Amino acid sequence: MLISIAEEDVKPFNYINMKRVRKIFYIVWTLTLILLLNVSCKHIPTKPLVEYDSEDTKILIIQTDTAAHDSAYISIGNVYKKVLPIKDTTNISVREALKSLNQIEVAYQLATQNYQFEINVHTTRTNDTTFIYKYRPFDIKPINVAQVVSGQCRGLCDVNYKRDYHGKIRQWIFKNDLTPDSAIIERTNSILRQFNYSGKNEYSAKNEATPIVTSLSGMNFKFNAQLEGEYFYLYAYPSQSGTPIKSFVESKITKGLVDAHKSVNEVFSCSNSGGSGPNVIFLIGIDKNWKYVALPVGIVVIDDIAPHINAIGHAPTRYRGLLGYSNYSNYSNTSSPSWPRYVTLKSQNMQINIPDVSGLTSSVSVSYGNFEGNDYFGYNIPFYISVNGDVKSITIGSHKLDAHSIKNGECIRLHMKKLHIGDNSIPLSAIDSRGNIATSSLSIPIVSIRNNSSYHDNDDYDDLEDRISDLESRMEDLE
Repeated sequence: MLISIAEEDVKPFNYINMKRVRKIFYIVWTLTLILLLNVSCKHIPTKPLVEYDSEDTKILIIQTDTAAHDSAYISIGNVYKKVLPIKDTTNISVREALKSLNQIEVAYQLATQNYQFEINVHTTRTNDTTFIYKYRPFDIKPINVAQVVSGQCRGLCDVNYKRDYHGKIRQWIFKNDLTPDSAIIERTNSILRQFNYSGKNEYSAKNEATPIVTSLSGMNFKFNAQLEGEYFYLYAYPSQSGTPIKSFVESKITKGLVDAHKSVNEVFSCSNSGGSGPNVIFLIGIDKNWKYVALPVGIVVIDDIAPHINAIGHAPTRYRGLLGYSNYSNYSNTSSPSWPRYVTLKSQNMQINIPDVSGLTSSVSVSYGNFEGNDYFGYNIPFYISVNGDVKSITIGSHKLDAHSIKNGECIRLHMKKLHIGDNSIPLSAIDSRGNIATSSLSIPIVSIRNNSSYHDNDDYDDLEDRISDLESRMEDLE
């Protein structure tokens, strides 16, 4: 009986303990879930990635944490230091970075450090990452250059091979109080030439005057040149516009190459007339298979541009005076055209730089002021003349004037006869220093004014000017 009672007492006790254990387990499980949930929602920061592409010489910095605000600290040797914010992916070209610096300093550092720089990169949350930038030096081979033996032609030189920086390197070494070393100077000069290498067969005019002629007709040339081929031509290519060399060769092949030279050492005349402005002279060699090679041999400038004459007409009083009529709205100078800076031949990866050319164009502006006279004694007419460029002489009617003795806007009075009531066309001409001539005309109207009074005051002349101005306004309206 006692045992029975004891058993009955134990059952409720075990049942109560199990309920407590389950309750405790449930609480622990709930807390664990809450803890895990909190941990999963909490932001765990990641660090930026830093890489270096040695082939393209590019530094790549990748931001892996969009919530972070990191900065990158970059140094290349002791010549380049920069701090920049990291946004998404930051790409930095080492070559472009070095180009933005003092080229002599960069070349000198490469020459003294075995053609390499140490690149150091670290970010706000990363340690230093070090890479090695290795510069790959290369040889620049000379290109085919002809020598002018005879003829009015400015010779050419090899731009890339000609470049020389020895003087600038010595100056930089002296200014920075460094010890000179001839081997280092030579190596620095070589690196600088490589820095500035265009990658093209680049020609430039020699340090001599450019011949300026009015025509290539009758001009002969001889060159010392190495050029393969069996048929040869000399061709003038205008820098502004011209027939492509390929089209020229095609036309000659079509005609059977009957007028070709058989040796590159012969005396040549140009097979075409060229064009206004700078012309690149090419020696063209064509082989038996009709393959051709063009070799630039020189530059000639053709000035066949006549002066521009601007016949303004009557110049109002308010635009006359010691300063001429520079504010007159109809007055204009003809500026020199903008010649191309170079000529390219893509088939041969070639570029010929064109020297600066000025003074080929010129202009003359002519107007007249108020005057009086009659048919019998003639008219003493004031002309206002301005000259721009290489004008040599100006002719107004039968009066020839030396252009060099005229000051711009100067009033020059010329006595003119055989003028009649109404419009009179006065012939104008201008000749430049090379004999190019331009012609035009200036219309001068003469109005009959009858007045019995022997005395004229200023009001009469002012009234005359007002009448002339009114007449000009009406003519402009009709136009």
